[in-house]
Amino acid sequence: MTATLRLLMLLLLPALTWAESLPLPSGQAQILPAPYMYFWEDPSGQADFTDVSALPDSAWQPVNRRDASFGYGASAYWLRLDLHNPHDRSLGWILLIGNSLLDQLDAYGLDGKRVYRAGDQRPFDWRWIDYRQLALPLELNAEEQQRIWLRMQTAGSANLSASLMTRETFNHQQQRSLLLHGLFFGALLAMLIYSLTIFCITGDRNYLWYSFYVASFSLYQFIQVGFALQWLWPNALTWHQLSFPLTSALATLFGIQFTYGVLELDKAAKPYRWSTHTLKACAWLVLGMALLGPYTPALIGSFALVVACAVAAFIITLLRWRDGYAGARLFALGWFVLIAASLTSILSGTGLLPYSLLTLHAQQVGGLIEMTVFSIALAARIRHIQEAKRQAQTRLIEQERHLRAEQARHLELQKQISESLEQRVQERTAILQDTLQQLSDANLRLAELNRRDGLTGLFNRHTLSEELARACARAERSRQSMAILMMDLDHFKQVNDRYGHLAGDACLRHAAQRIQQRLRGSDLLARFGGEEFVALLDSTDLTGALDLAEQLREDIARNPCHYQQQSIPLSLSIGLHAGVPHDPSSGEHWLELADRALYRAKAGGRNQVVSYEANALDGA
Repeated sequence: MTATLRLLMLLLLPALTWAESLPLPSGQAQILPAPYMYFWEDPSGQADFTDVSALPDSAWQPVNRRDASFGYGASAYWLRLDLHNPHDRSLGWILLIGNSLLDQLDAYGLDGKRVYRAGDQRPFDWRWIDYRQLALPLELNAEEQQRIWLRMQTAGSANLSASLMTRETFNHQQQRSLLLHGLFFGALLAMLIYSLTIFCITGDRNYLWYSFYVASFSLYQFIQVGFALQWLWPNALTWHQLSFPLTSALATLFGIQFTYGVLELDKAAKPYRWSTHTLKACAWLVLGMALLGPYTPALIGSFALVVACAVAAFIITLLRWRDGYAGARLFALGWFVLIAASLTSILSGTGLLPYSLLTLHAQQVGGLIEMTVFSIALAARIRHIQEAKRQAQTRLIEQERHLRAEQARHLELQKQISESLEQRVQERTAILQDTLQQLSDANLRLAELNRRDGLTGLFNRHTLSEELARACARAERSRQSMAILMMDLDHFKQVNDRYGHLAGDACLRHAAQRIQQRLRGSDLLARFGGEEFVALLDSTDLTGALDLAEQLREDIARNPCHYQQQSIPLSLSIGLHAGVPHDPSSGEHWLELADRALYRAKAGGRNQVVSYEANALDGA
């Protein structure tokens, strides 16, 4: 009895082993094998075929999806597929992998002992079929059962997107695919030539940015569908790896620049400009990550950037439409289509959406529709500019007609004026005299403005030099003492650094006003330069100068500058020199002595008054 059971089990073992095999139909040209597949995840990626083929059936899990998508991760995935040819003749089939960006794909059991090794991180000539996607040939004899193992590992989306088709179907699909892609890239090329031609004719940089956008998007799609590795750089694997997120970020950057220009955001409110500059900075960051960083973060960053920029552009376009920008509605439509297409493509890569022809080509179709809408919008923009020019010409013609009517009225007025010439001459003479007086007053005001500092309203340094020479001459003739105060706001650079230069300007005006209030009408206050002020005091001895300087220092310290709900504390260092000049031309020397005293005050700790005489500077 036991021997009979063992014999029965041996007879049933092949049937049990191949119970879930996929029968290859003779009348159906294409099927999806994923629902018949089983997978085993290798987190370390170190398992070899010997280890995997020895795994028990309980270790394998059914895919239960039509596209065998596992999202993003560093694991290696082994897939097992059992095929069965129930017919009495051999069948030739092709297992086509729809994801052309898989880094590595190994296949075991296809052709005897040979192992299929391919992927976009392996030389293109390793492939058994010269095709942009991974195509694995299958040959099953009559009544034959075959088990295939696939090992998939990639830094991008682990999406197999496999389909099983006859050789005839593959050849037909390849021709149709080349035709459709030719039409797609031909349309992009036509848009590129169209926009470059308009740029050369008009010189409008918006069309140049649009040309760059179309070119980089075309290269991005050329890489995504596998043509770049097949035709442009079949052995440049490192460049091929980084080119995908790089071209995606470039297309996004040029799209941002194009949107910024065509929607005239430089003339819009600050939030528009701030948002655009932030997105530009993010695009440059993704470009740097694509060139220097790991592939997976750069790829995910480029996807996130595309979605963020498309959503932001859609919202900004709607807001500009609400603000009255006429061409914004077409741009809003284009960005909406790109958002939907990008989300569909990204979600299919993560496995949230199933693989299909729609999800596979969603970004291509959406991008083509978007660029077509943008081209129409640009053409409408040209028509709008032409209409604006036509309206401007109409207004000019109307203005010319109005000017001619005015000229006719002026001739009539001249005729009337000639009848009362003497009265008009007198009136005009009076007007002329009044005009000359106004001109004289204006010249006086201009001369006074030339003597003043534009920020504080105080006298400038040139005026100080003139008045100092006159003051020294007066004091020398009258033998009366005079004084010079050289004042400097302490740590003024820190005020600018902490509160900003506008706050610094407010502090300078505040200090000038406080100092001016404590001077006499006969005294002169000038801005010497930067945060330095000079006071020229007539008929003032050393004691009076010291007393006034101390009052000024205390007043500035007690009264901070109030600017935009901020209280900015200030302090003043003062150097002075007083006495009776012995030479009318000694003004510049007195300024130098007062400046030395100021240097001593700042070196001694600032916020103090130092007299040149009291400290016997330079031995004087």
